[in-house]
Amino acid sequence: MRGAKFFTKCDLTKGYWQIPMHEDSKAYTAFQTTQGVMEFNFTPFGLSTAACTFQRAMLDTLGKLPFVLSYFDNVLIFSKSWEEHLEHIEKTLSALRGAGFTVKPSKTIVGCEHIHFLGHIVGKGQLKPDENKTEKIRNLKVPTTKKEVRSVLGLQNYYRRFVHNFSAIAQPLTELTKKSSPNKIVWTPECQESWDAIKKCLTSEPILKVPDPSKPFVVQTDASTKAIAGTLLQQHEVTLHPCFYASRTLKDRERNYAIIELEMLAIIFALDKFSKYLLIKPFLIQTDHAPLSFLKENKSKNARLTRWALAIQQYSFRVQTTF
Repeated sequence: MRGAKFFTKCDLTKGYWQIPMHEDSKAYTAFQTTQGVMEFNFTPFGLSTAACTFQRAMLDTLGKLPFVLSYFDNVLIFSKSWEEHLEHIEKTLSALRGAGFTVKPSKTIVGCEHIHFLGHIVGKGQLKPDENKTEKIRNLKVPTTKKEVRSVLGLQNYYRRFVHNFSAIAQPLTELTKKSSPNKIVWTPECQESWDAIKKCLTSEPILKVPDPSKPFVVQTDASTKAIAGTLLQQHEVTLHPCFYASRTLKDRERNYAIIELEMLAIIFALDKFSKYLLIKPFLIQTDHAPLSFLKENKSKNARLTRWALAIQQYSFRVQTTF
């Protein structure tokens, strides 16, 4: 979607019901009614294979169109000019028509500069959370059970790409979901601090830039005794602007690593997360840990660090130490 200025969104009519059932499969959908046994002629909601079958049908129909994104019955068309956009809309509708799909006019939005799509607002090279979704997060009540914590974290995790070092911030809440934790949770001051920090981050209009493969990338990493994190950035005008955030909590065995090993682990994690952008051209790694300057020379006597250093030799990068 880089460089796109016009967006059109449409929903398919009745979703799964546009996928006909194979004759051999209809018997497996039989159900009893007052008028006898009935079978579905079209795919009903609830079948274990319905979702993957529908998504595969959408990919077969629209997968070769580079100006279309589809997620189940949600279709997004994007273009750099109005003339191009009209052509893209025509090709998309033609492909849908050829496959027997129909679009719901009441849920179709045409030619917008910004558009709401899958809980995000997309437009002008930017990506940010849908304010309607973040408003729900702002109004969430403090959870009282392990199940409620998992539910809340699931919602917040959907927007973790917008929060720097999300895993470290959410770590006190994540601890509440472990098997060893009681179902009736104990809400500590650390939990409240984590709760408030996440809500603040997600409701302060965080904005990500759409990555531009023609520009160089910068990777910044961070490590603590609880989590590791990485940020993919690019220069926009005079400042570095984030394209993606990624983070995860440390595994039990990783908590015993030395500081230099944790910092290196953060780099390995970030390069793996952003590999599809970093393998195409040279990039810069910024780290505040001076000993990691050995990366390209591979002079460490630590077996783990040496193994990791060899693993990233497929990348072309230079290391910059920041303080």
